[in-house]
Amino acid sequence: MLKSIALFLFVLLLFPVQAALAQSAERDSTIFPVAEIIHEDDDVVVTASRYDDAVHLSRTNITAAELKFREPDLPIPMLLQDVPGVFSYSDAGSGLGYTYLKIRGFDQRRVGVLINGIPFNDPEDHQLWWVNMPDFAASLEDVQVQRGVTNSMGGLSAMGGTVNLETSRMRDQQSGRVTFAGGSYGFNQQALTYHTGDLKGGFRSMARLSRQNSDGYRQRSAVDQWGVFWSGLWESDRSTLQMNIYTGRELTHHAWDSSPASELAKDRTHNPEAYHNAVDNFRQPHYELHHSYYLNDALTFKNSVYYVKGEGYYENFKDEERAGDYGLDLFLGLDPDDEVDLVRQKWVRKEQVGWAPRMKYDHGNSRLVVGGDLYNFHSNHWGDVLGVEGFTPWDFTDGDFKYHHYTGEKDAFSVYVNEMFRPTESLTLMADLQFQHKRYDMMQEEAGNFVGDLRNAYQVTYDFFNPKGAIHYQFPGEVAGGRVASYASVGVSQREPADNDLFDTWQGADDLGVTPLFGRSEEVRNPSTGQVEYVRWFDPLVKEEKVVDYEAGVSVSGQRVSFTLGGYWMDFTDEIVPYGGVDEDGYGIRGNAGKTLHRGLELGLRAKVATQHDLIIAASRSWDEFDEFIFTDYDGTQTDYSNNPIALFPEHLLSAAWRSRLTNSFVARMRVRNVGRQYLDNTGNESRSIEPWTTVDLSLWFDLGATGLNWLDGATAYLHLRNLGDVEYETTGYYNPWGGADYSGENHYTPGAGRNFALGVNYDF
Repeated sequence: MLKSIALFLFVLLLFPVQAALAQSAERDSTIFPVAEIIHEDDDVVVTASRYDDAVHLSRTNITAAELKFREPDLPIPMLLQDVPGVFSYSDAGSGLGYTYLKIRGFDQRRVGVLINGIPFNDPEDHQLWWVNMPDFAASLEDVQVQRGVTNSMGGLSAMGGTVNLETSRMRDQQSGRVTFAGGSYGFNQQALTYHTGDLKGGFRSMARLSRQNSDGYRQRSAVDQWGVFWSGLWESDRSTLQMNIYTGRELTHHAWDSSPASELAKDRTHNPEAYHNAVDNFRQPHYELHHSYYLNDALTFKNSVYYVKGEGYYENFKDEERAGDYGLDLFLGLDPDDEVDLVRQKWVRKEQVGWAPRMKYDHGNSRLVVGGDLYNFHSNHWGDVLGVEGFTPWDFTDGDFKYHHYTGEKDAFSVYVNEMFRPTESLTLMADLQFQHKRYDMMQEEAGNFVGDLRNAYQVTYDFFNPKGAIHYQFPGEVAGGRVASYASVGVSQREPADNDLFDTWQGADDLGVTPLFGRSEEVRNPSTGQVEYVRWFDPLVKEEKVVDYEAGVSVSGQRVSFTLGGYWMDFTDEIVPYGGVDEDGYGIRGNAGKTLHRGLELGLRAKVATQHDLIIAASRSWDEFDEFIFTDYDGTQTDYSNNPIALFPEHLLSAAWRSRLTNSFVARMRVRNVGRQYLDNTGNESRSIEPWTTVDLSLWFDLGATGLNWLDGATAYLHLRNLGDVEYETTGYYNPWGGADYSGENHYTPGAGRNFALGVNYDF
């Protein structure tokens, strides 16, 4: 099979025959309009960081028209489930709360996200905390999903792909939208959006206020979120100045722990987190300022500056903990080795300020972009004990006591040159060169019993050079009524370990007596007293990961049938992979594998079966395997995982939708989704895996103005019926042989929701 794939890709590289992915199922972006509520538009906003129609690499456009007719009660990851190679899920099962996005099986730490050209990934843990951006899709103009190693603009280290988001354009006329929705598991949503239209002096503005909450499908998985978005735009003859402010607050119950299979057999809604107030409380405002100056028709300068500040905590119950680990011997006078039951909060405060300048020069049919990005990031992490069994609340009135405290500081910059050269109307060549520099400092501050040689510090520095190149050829004429084109590309991307990759496999910088995963250390002493102040570490054992990504594709795009097929071959060195199991905070245990290979095929098909009926298919099949990997267990046992499948990469994905405009005012969509097997560890043992599953959804949209009631003009009702067959399925999990005695050797799963619905009304004015 692997030889067949290699031969397929080789033939495509030798004989380019690809047609524009974005013009068919890759651009599966328009839905039949309900009356005149929306206008179909196949175009997305073209920016320097996006691929336009002249570079048909592995990408999907979702336009403003399509966004209006997806499922607005869901967050962004869940709205992208119909894109080839994309898999999304929520740990609460209901679609809200903590949601996760994978592209080609790569988790979202290796998926880059740009919002208006500004990187959104957290610099410290590389994660994407979508929960902090409630109802953000309501403020989007469109989305472009770029798969694989993508261009360098935005300073990202994307490997699985990039999600490129553009926020709403300012409307020329005064307008707005009101949304009310409700549904299963106590879901409800209210939102108001308002555009001022053109005001005096070239100024326009818009704002959105949203709230949504749900009890969650799983036990104790409720979420309460509100979000605000404001944007102001000033335009003159040669420049534009735009400011965006968006923020939100979320209160979410913990549902990130997977449940043992034996518990799910008794209750599909089981959640192992039993503490009643195990909540996550966080807010993260973003401030953006964009200035564009158009020197002439060929030369544009753009500067973007941004500031992000996040603060919050999560709270949980811990039983049979050692008192000294929480400084309770100092605070309450306990013996350090006493076992206690306690409630704690882990706090974090993060600040990031950045600048992203770029210049675009159009010369003939070609264009050159030169730019970069620069940011400084600072984080404070600390822990509080709220209560201990046997003590009263009055024993904890001193809010200054912290049992741990550590800081992170990250400075990074990148520069890039991106040239798109079109020697002929049919041929496009692209070259992209990027240099990245990153430095991260971690220091455990004095707190509780974190003193002397129990404090640790390290500094890591990384320099990456990432070249990329691509070719695209549009064949003249038509074949079978459609246009034919092809592309091939190769690109390099490198990514440094996240902060929690650099600490002990099972514990982190907030755990007393745990040392970082480094090769050597030295004690730093006070020059006056000679006492050890802390231990500085050198030579990290977890290495940066590197991938060389080869891609090619072919498609034919006609008026009635559009077909696309792309293939990729990703050759990794030192990929950071899941080992199986999770730590106490629910993070997957990870580390370097020697060499890994990811190969796959991605299919897009759109067929106009009849005048009012479309069939849309997005599918992918991947082979994600260790090429060379000898795993060393905590007790020194070595296991050869070479040629085994890598944990938590779905073997295949399929979304097939039939969309029909049944009348001028009534649209229906039936969708079938199928997800292939995911292994829970790296042994390749099918008994330690998530079985493939299939669900069926039905969505209906109805123009209420068609009822003849004038006061309903502009109103659209929608109904989403999900998992009609009430299928029992799981989305993620792990196999942990070191679990508690009652669950030793069991698979742990995160269940998906059973049959459920969402019903709502949008009113446009």
